[in-house]
Amino acid sequence: MFMIRADVLPPAVRFDPPAQGDGMTLKLLLANAPNPTDNRNASNYACYPHIGIVQLATATQEALGDRVDIRVVDGGISNTETVQQAVRDFAPDVVGISALTPTYSEALKIAETAKASGAEVVLGDDHAIFFPDMILRNRPQIDYVIANDGGEIPFVELIRTLLDGKRLLSEVSSLAYRHHGVVHVNPAPKYALSLRNTIPDLTFIDDVLDVYADNYRKQFGHLHGHDVRPVTVNNARGCENGHKRCTYCSIADLTVNTGDPRGFWKTIDQYNREHGINLFFEVYDSFTASPRYVDALIDSTPPHLKRRIDDGELQVMVYARALGLTKRNNVDKLRRLGVTRANIGLDAADPEMLEAQRKNKTTGETNLEAIRMLNRAGISVHASYIAGAPGERPETLDRTIAGIRQMLGEVELSSVEFSRFIPLPNSPAWDLLVDYERPNFFKSSEEIDSYLAALGITVTRQDREEMFARFGDQDLLDIDELGAFWADKFTHITERYALERIGEVDEMVSAHNVRTGNNVG
Repeated sequence: MFMIRADVLPPAVRFDPPAQGDGMTLKLLLANAPNPTDNRNASNYACYPHIGIVQLATATQEALGDRVDIRVVDGGISNTETVQQAVRDFAPDVVGISALTPTYSEALKIAETAKASGAEVVLGDDHAIFFPDMILRNRPQIDYVIANDGGEIPFVELIRTLLDGKRLLSEVSSLAYRHHGVVHVNPAPKYALSLRNTIPDLTFIDDVLDVYADNYRKQFGHLHGHDVRPVTVNNARGCENGHKRCTYCSIADLTVNTGDPRGFWKTIDQYNREHGINLFFEVYDSFTASPRYVDALIDSTPPHLKRRIDDGELQVMVYARALGLTKRNNVDKLRRLGVTRANIGLDAADPEMLEAQRKNKTTGETNLEAIRMLNRAGISVHASYIAGAPGERPETLDRTIAGIRQMLGEVELSSVEFSRFIPLPNSPAWDLLVDYERPNFFKSSEEIDSYLAALGITVTRQDREEMFARFGDQDLLDIDELGAFWADKFTHITERYALERIGEVDEMVSAHNVRTGNNVG
């Protein structure tokens, strides 16, 4: 089989809808694939709903009304077996599954169950975007892939097509599918959040909101003087470092794409009134990426919400970059917006490793100053670090650990994650590992050679052939194998050494009564 673009697709190709007749209801189950058990150790795992599948459910319900019967299942607060049982019990016509690279193996198990139950299977989210054609060539249990970071419009188009069959599959934007054994991938336009960003209806998951609240309370309740009900919101995407993304970053699209600021406050108000939500994790990849958007949020804050923010009744958590926090009075702006927690990728305290991770002029001093500024503003900090970046040596790791020790002694942190480096698709690290001949984030193979040479790393032609054979044409990747191979070929330490040092840091952090964790993807 081979891939063919949609612009050469014969116009006669049309989907034949299920034999369910006009007026019948299509049963749709949307699921978030869970992490494999061994990877469930992120500090905030299962503390917040997977809001993407709730948004898809909402948009589909608004577009098709009672023509669809929708269920939402978040594997993040259960497990793969629970999701599989939900599929069997509901007997859906269509199952949509959200999968990241670390969760893709579980997504395939859910897809197998869905196919055995007679359902059509749609895959979406980052891993699906990376490999749409490869997934459809290798995985017969997957029928469709939505290959767009803004999946709301394409998904509704697909469900409408499956329901009534009045349009061609070739007209469904961002869709990958098979026809007569050939994989077709339709064009994927950019969708502006300012024009369309449906507010997810939390009634789809109202029965499990307390589960997230309980998980959050057990892990971070001590940071608050009142009961907390958390939820994720996503009114903006992108990162100011997108033009030169961090070495490990595998987010599908880092282009800054901001929604209507009034939509953000409408979401806050609605969720608080209807569901008692009082902590909102805005998962904007970097909250300081668009100063104009931050200013617009401040200017458009409704007075009644501003009063509740000032009284501490409504709180916000964000992702941010240390360098961005030290500019434009951004920390004060976060405080005015009700931000009480910030998640920052500090990554290293060694200047060589910060440069190797493409941190764009960020230094150890920048990181420390950003944390100090946040602390003075009363904002708690989740700090994440990485062991095993390109060219990592025992002495560079020593300096990073010394930097963590200094930070623990000088500032207050809510949690610290120290994780091993895992090269993931759609990252600069993947260029080093697999896409050497056609890099996406380096200018050329020659630039990669120069980058590695500066770090004392030599990769032979035989090494590259081995790497491509093991990882280059695979849609299912073993995270542990990737981590071990990376440490062996692209660092001056062993994976075992990295894990031992991570364990030392976990003990040191725990001794300061700060929560620890490790993360992938």
